[in-house]
Amino acid sequence: MFALDVDLKSGCALFAAEFPKRHVELGIAEQNAISAAAGLATAGMMPFVHVMAPFGTMRSFEQIRTDVGYPRRNVKIVASFGGLAGGPWHTTHHAIEDFALMRVIPGMTVIAPADGVELEKAVHAAARHDGPVYIRLPQKQSPPVYETAKPPAGFEPAGGWPAFELGKAVTLRPGNDVTLIATGSMVREALDAAVALARDGVDARVLNVHTIKPLDVEAVQRAACDTRGIVAAEEHSVIGGLGSAVAEVLAENLAKASEPSQGCRGLRRVGLQDTFCEVIGSAPELRARYGLTAAGIAAKAMDLIGAAKGVRLP
Repeated sequence: MFALDVDLKSGCALFAAEFPKRHVELGIAEQNAISAAAGLATAGMMPFVHVMAPFGTMRSFEQIRTDVGYPRRNVKIVASFGGLAGGPWHTTHHAIEDFALMRVIPGMTVIAPADGVELEKAVHAAARHDGPVYIRLPQKQSPPVYETAKPPAGFEPAGGWPAFELGKAVTLRPGNDVTLIATGSMVREALDAAVALARDGVDARVLNVHTIKPLDVEAVQRAACDTRGIVAAEEHSVIGGLGSAVAEVLAENLAKASEPSQGCRGLRRVGLQDTFCEVIGSAPELRARYGLTAAGIAAKAMDLIGAAKGVRLP
């Protein structure tokens, strides 16, 4: 294993201290870092490249596509500052396109853990997987899901926290009225939305889709058949990310989704609505401004199932 940094040495400081000969700091040179990682993988190594999400995906897209994706090199791209985490640095440092860019690379696995506990499992799973992987790191400002000693409200896991398996969604909360499908920072927001919806008599299922590609098609199909609709929530543009992936599954399986027990009424997407984030603020402030919150998710769910508007939040 090698760790490559691009002016982000603090992110791999512990690894660098223990394995200094297998850590390389390349400076602000994301494209070079991706190509160097591809070279290491060609020689049989397993490089993890730590990048800032907007620059590691957009600036280096050609290198990821041609040097990593096309020959299926065993490169793991680990991206910090996903979504709106770079809020104080404005639009250039936002990553609201990274899921879309990485999804379109053939053979690329795309992961967005909900918190640090799930991240550790994701890294081990990525290391076991032979092929390119993109991991968007969870944000420090995001409320935890698995890190708390006590499970989130509305979630009582049987036998402890669920196992992490690439391509398999985790049912955090059962429900039969509507399904909330979330990834990354939106997972805890979806859980809180489900609790709020329950106070208005709406029984919401919550799925943690930590692996956006390959998507758990079976879980999405089951949600479409079992509940009256789906709300997909992500800290990303509504175009090209989780919501688009869910829409593709629903569109390709209309025959199966057209015979649900309660009459599936479609899909609503929570994310940036084909717009740039043009203001400066902390990630929580920006998420609130653009409706990437429990209240925003709950409102979409209520609209979808035709229930009375207005959800009581704590």
